[in-house]
Amino acid sequence: MTAVLLTVPLLWVQIPRLPTSGHLLAHLVAFAALLVLSEQRPLTLARRDGELDQITVSSTWALALTICGPLALVVLAQGLSVALDDLLRRRGLLRMAFNVAQYVVTLCAARAAYSLVTGHGLLDVHSSFSPADIPGTVVAALVFFLVNNGAVALVVALDQRLPALDVLREDVRVQGMTSAILLGLAPVAVVVSDFSLWMLPMLVLPLLGVQRSAWVAARRQFEALHDGLTGLANRILFHHRTDRALVAGRGSDGYVAVMLLDLDHFKEVNDTLGHHVGDDLLRQVAERVGAALPDGVTLARLGGDEFAVLLPDAGAVEDVLAAAERVATVLHTPVLADGVRIGVQASIGIAHQPVAQATRDLLLQQADIALYRAKENRGEIQVYRPEIDQHTVQRLSLLADLHAAVGRGEFRLVYQPQVDTRTGRVVAVEALLRWHHPSQGVVPPDVFVPLAEQSGVVAALTRAALAEALTTLSLLHASGHRVEMAVNISARLLSDLELPRMVRDLIAARGVPATCVTIEVTESTISADPRRAMQVLKELRDTGMRVAVDDFGTGYSSLSYLRRLQPDELKVDRSFVTHMLDDENNAVIVRATVELGHGLGLSVVAEGVEDDKTFARLRELGCDRVQGFLVARPMSVAALKVWLDSASQAGWRAAAQSAARGRGVRPAADTWPDGAVPGAVAPRDLVDLSAAEVVAAEAVAADLVRAATRLPVTKPLPLADVLSFETR
Repeated sequence: MTAVLLTVPLLWVQIPRLPTSGHLLAHLVAFAALLVLSEQRPLTLARRDGELDQITVSSTWALALTICGPLALVVLAQGLSVALDDLLRRRGLLRMAFNVAQYVVTLCAARAAYSLVTGHGLLDVHSSFSPADIPGTVVAALVFFLVNNGAVALVVALDQRLPALDVLREDVRVQGMTSAILLGLAPVAVVVSDFSLWMLPMLVLPLLGVQRSAWVAARRQFEALHDGLTGLANRILFHHRTDRALVAGRGSDGYVAVMLLDLDHFKEVNDTLGHHVGDDLLRQVAERVGAALPDGVTLARLGGDEFAVLLPDAGAVEDVLAAAERVATVLHTPVLADGVRIGVQASIGIAHQPVAQATRDLLLQQADIALYRAKENRGEIQVYRPEIDQHTVQRLSLLADLHAAVGRGEFRLVYQPQVDTRTGRVVAVEALLRWHHPSQGVVPPDVFVPLAEQSGVVAALTRAALAEALTTLSLLHASGHRVEMAVNISARLLSDLELPRMVRDLIAARGVPATCVTIEVTESTISADPRRAMQVLKELRDTGMRVAVDDFGTGYSSLSYLRRLQPDELKVDRSFVTHMLDDENNAVIVRATVELGHGLGLSVVAEGVEDDKTFARLRELGCDRVQGFLVARPMSVAALKVWLDSASQAGWRAAAQSAARGRGVRPAADTWPDGAVPGAVAPRDLVDLSAAEVVAAEAVAADLVRAATRLPVTKPLPLADVLSFETR
């Protein structure tokens, strides 16, 4: 309305008074023509939020006309050029009306400021330019920029709920220097045209230079804020937009959400098929996820295979979960990357908070915690909850203690026997690692093993456990118990090509048959780096060792890895065995696993056997071996020796009953190597021992090593000492 009130009287008064001088009229027409043409070639600038901004070169000619020409002509030319540009770009009528009105008000304000400073009449026309006009031109240019950008900033601030001054400040930062150059050329254009119209084309060259420089700067800014592979926002831009969304929502009762997405088994794709396939996969995942998300959200790639989604107007948590489900659904369809069909699965963690309480760091931290929990089972969607955070605080505390625990000898091995279902003979023991935390007691393996795998400690722990287990096997063989020893291998160590040599050296040093050693791996362990894992396991099998697939049926792509691995043994996971009598589905899975194993010529071991009925049913199904509390709880090496002595004399059931009653049998002197008799320890699970009994068990371990090797072991022997002893 203001623009109309200004324009109509202005045209009414000035059109009859337009100049008739040929020279003056020619350069006014030239300015007007250049104004219209340059409106079609805007400059592109990149903002800090990653959005592209455009400013028009026509401001040079608009200000030139404002200085010397009739105000009606510049308003008319600018209005026509803006309307033409909006029509060509198919912008709405409302936006076109706003743009025209914005320039009308801007030009009138600039001319009023120029007239006020220079003393020229508001409607005067003159073609000359003197040094006395410079202050007025500077003021007019400043008013032109502030009014023009201020109007836009006000609209943007109202639309995006941002402070208007912040938006204007960003405009000054982005456009200030470029606009200063463009507006600074306006008086030059007036002087040049007054000298000769034929000199005006010379001004096109600096304008082209400005345009080229702006394009290069915009390109660099875009590259700095976007991921080069996918074109998505990068971490810097994601942080900026998150901060901006929080500022925009300040004072409202809305919600904001951040979603972190991590591709499962992406490392396997890179290592197996090559990085070019992995890159193609990431590009296609970015396209799919972007298409599944609603408008107004920001999708970013934070690095590697981790993506982030910002939902500034998140709504209820159910809406965010629905968006996450859509993302997970579009990823279910296999991706064709470089001619290879690849199954994609993602773990998603979500943080959902009221805008008034949220900060960027809080949202990212909570989403990361939720993602960690989602990745535990892979392919899950987890929303942050306070109880997860409390668990994570404890986890971080344990992680700090984990590194120190290795040096303090807080890790110990316990052993659980395996029994042949047909003969009832004890045929093997499995070495299990336990952490005796000084203040928290025994930390369960399902708690500390994932921490160890993430922190890199797991490789050292596995090497240590393997060394001690083989030492124990040597001692058991020396005392007459010809059993096998099963040891679990971590994913990190399974990727170490030096592992076969290390195991061969340990076996040779302890003088045990390689055929009595079983390396247990899980399907998820193999999938971490299948190419290397297959190579390492093949070399281990070539030395005569057995390979067992632990927790069979709970991993990823089970049958595929089973075919490629060609193991010697399958271990049915305890989750199926424990409830097989009262859950038909579990019973079917156990039966199918036994039949599958036997069909492939493998032996089958059932874990988690806790009662006679389960044992009898497994024997009927043809399961070869069983392991569980029915046979024995995990026990220390000293307790194991007593238990094996009892089992060899009266059978494993008698040994189990004796252990259940907590009665140990002191071994006779002739049952130990060289007649050495260690102190008696009740054959109970090491977890159940008192502190004094643990000390006694460590003393027994020292006696065992001294008796078998005749080396001077003069102190109790925890894990750390076994390792140092082994290296001497």
